[in-house]
Amino acid sequence: MHKPFPALSQIHTIAFDFDGVFTDNKVWVGQDGYESVRCDRSDGLAFDLVRVFQKKKKLNAELFILSKESNPVVLMRARKLKLKCYHSVGDKLAFMQGYLKKRFPLNLESWKGLVYLGNDLNDLLLMRYAGYAVAPADAHPKIAELAHLVLKQKGGEGFVRAFIERLLGINKLSKEKIDELISNC
Repeated sequence: MHKPFPALSQIHTIAFDFDGVFTDNKVWVGQDGYESVRCDRSDGLAFDLVRVFQKKKKLNAELFILSKESNPVVLMRARKLKLKCYHSVGDKLAFMQGYLKKRFPLNLESWKGLVYLGNDLNDLLLMRYAGYAVAPADAHPKIAELAHLVLKQKGGEGFVRAFIERLLGINKLSKEKIDELISNC
């Protein structure tokens, strides 16, 4: 279900699932039980661009990772990207209800300003409520069916970067504006 992308001024919160969004949804497990995942390094520059837009007051949204995963790798990646991270969250919808109620206690329309990026069935309930739901190309079919936008990139393979560039309208910027933006990162 394609829905027009919301204006930056309408977005107050952008929440990202972790596995299958920042990662390719695969995990390496060593014989000692240590787990590691693969992420796309281009996401780092994408969040630098977001911070420039925030600093220039062109985007006034809070961004964070919201993950069911309890593995510390989620926290390490969030720290590297300078993002808040809420992990070990079993019920993402209940978490977001509390989060939005705390941030906007009297605003019943607060769900409209939420953009959520997810890929699997545990994201389904939250994506139904989000004002705008985004999925990678390799999302579960039920998620792809529900999402307002399915990008051509797979999770962990440029999906987050592609979303942010679309969010910020990078493809509509002149060469000079891009140069200026990059010099401020």
